[in-house]
Parts: sequence; structure tokens; C-alpha cells
Amino acid sequence: MNLFADIRALVIDCLTDLTTEGVLPAGLAFDNVAVEPPRDAAHGDMATNAAMVLAKPAGAKPRDIADALAAKLADDARIVSVEVAG
Repeated sequence: MNLFADIRALVIDCLTDLTTEGVLPAGLAFDNVAVEPPRDAAHGDMATNAAMVLAKPAGAKPRDIADALAAKLADDARIVSVEVAG
């Protein structure tokens, strides 16, 4: 595994937790969730499209998903900083 794959696995774990907690609806597919370098290096080391690809199937605002995911990610000791764009 590489670092991006490791962080993607963490993102999926966090999304699964959010589903278990009822923040996200059950049955969402996480296949299209990606973690990659941002287009602009000034925007950090990694970015995920999770909020954008899950918003429509979840019937939620991307910002709400992003905020919930960011809070979960920030709880992990491996994560130094999490910011929501926009």
C-alpha cells in the first residue's frame, strides 16, 4: 500500500462510522471516493472527493458531509490537520 491508499482506507472507515451513526444513509457505495494530491499544492498534501461524490446519493449538502468527515479525520492521531475547502 502507499500513503494515498492508506489515507483512502481511513476516509472509508470514517464514512462507514458516519453511516453507522446515522449521519449518512445506509447503502452508499464508496467505490468512487478518491484521495489524491490537490491540483494546487498550496491547498495541502491530500484531497478527497468524498463529499462531492456522496452528496447526491446521500441527499445531503456536500459541505455537511465534508464537515462531518473532517471532524472524524481530525480525531485520528495520524492526521495533522484537516480543512474543508470553500
